[in-house]
Parts: sequence; C-alpha cells; structure tokens
Amino acid sequence: MGVNVKGFMLQPVGPEALGWFPEPIASMDDFRKLRFRAPPGMVGAAYNEIGVAAVAMGGGDILPALEKGTIDAAEWCCPKPDSVFGFQKVLKHYYLQGLHQVVVNADLYVNGDVYEGLSAIEKKALEVAANASLSKSLSYRIYENGKALKDLTANHGVILEDTPADYFTEYMAAAKKLLKAAAEDNEFFAEVWQSQQDFADIVVPFWAGAQTSNAGLGKAHADTLE
Repeated sequence: MGVNVKGFMLQPVGPEALGWFPEPIASMDDFRKLRFRAPPGMVGAAYNEIGVAAVAMGGGDILPALEKGTIDAAEWCCPKPDSVFGFQKVLKHYYLQGLHQVVVNADLYVNGDVYEGLSAIEKKALEVAANASLSKSLSYRIYENGKALKDLTANHGVILEDTPADYFTEYMAAAKKLLKAAAEDNEFFAEVWQSQQDFADIVVPFWAGAQTSNAGLGKAHADTLE
C-alpha cells in the first residue's frame, strides 16, 4: 500500500455470533421481518442485499435501542462481551453461528524507519510477542466465551438456537456479489481478495475435512450436557 510501517497481527476475535433475537427465527423470512443492528460497511450492505433491515449504530446505543423498540434484534460479538453488555436482560434467543465477521484482528503497526533501526534480536522479540498474543488470545477467547455461554444458558434463561440453513446460502451469495463488485472497483482490494481465495483453495479442503470429526465429537459431548 506504500505505507512506511511494519505490521504484526494480534489477538484474533471470532467467529462472532449471529446475534440476539426476541423470538426464534425458523428461516430468513422470519429474519427479514426484523430491524437488526449490524456492523456498518460491507456487512450491513450484505444484510440489506438479502432483505434484512440492517441498522448501524455504536455499541453504547444498542441496548437502549432494543429497550425502546427502535431495533428488534442485534449482534455485537461473542458470549463473553455480549453478556457484559447485558443483551440477556432484553433478549433470550441467541444464535452462535454467523458469517458476517468470521474473524476480527487487532494489529500492531511500527513505523518502518524505527523498525529498520532495531537490532535483529529486537525485531525477533516483536515477532515472538505478537505470536504469543495470537496463541494466548485464542485460548482465552475459547475458555472465557465457553464460561459465559454456560452462565447465560444456566442462569439467565438464554436459549441457544441453531441458525437457519438458508441464512448461510443467502448471506454468502450476497457477500460474494459485493466482494466481486469491490474487486472490480478497486485494484488493491482485488489483489488482496485474490490472495485470500488462493490461500483458501489450498487450506479449506484440508481444514474443513480435518475439523469435521472434531465438530461432530464436540457436538456429541455438548448434547450430553443438555
């Protein structure tokens, strides 16, 4: 991008939950009846594309908007931060499986001239610290969200629901349409998106297949706890 920085990826968060709803949604037809707080930008545009009335608003405005009926349903993040926000006080139907923000990363940017002035050991220290942040935040996220989800369902009357199957097909079709349009409009966007697609073509067949048994085993165990 021509920016004089050295970047490090930190603290991945996600996949984020589809969100909180006043009643169960059996299909996208039910979803389309609701005014839904969604992130701005391409995510909100994708929801609009599939007929969901997506409303962008800051985090501090979401709960008051739900209480006033300005919006009907909302997403924010994951069980731990969602419970801190207090969504469980106004909505009880929670859907974990969402596509709109599969991962969100924090980043560290160091001025390029400063970085080049560091010693080899100092550069390696930044790299090791960033990698440690990645691994620690992954384990922290999984454990803290697990505890929060258990508390929500056991102590606050929250009902964990399964996302309707047609959400995945409709949202993905809308997202791909928007990604294609953005790539045609912006050369750098196209370069990044193509890189992501090339990467996915290599890793998805392996990772999706390898994780199928883990997902099945995990669900079998979760079902014994209900």
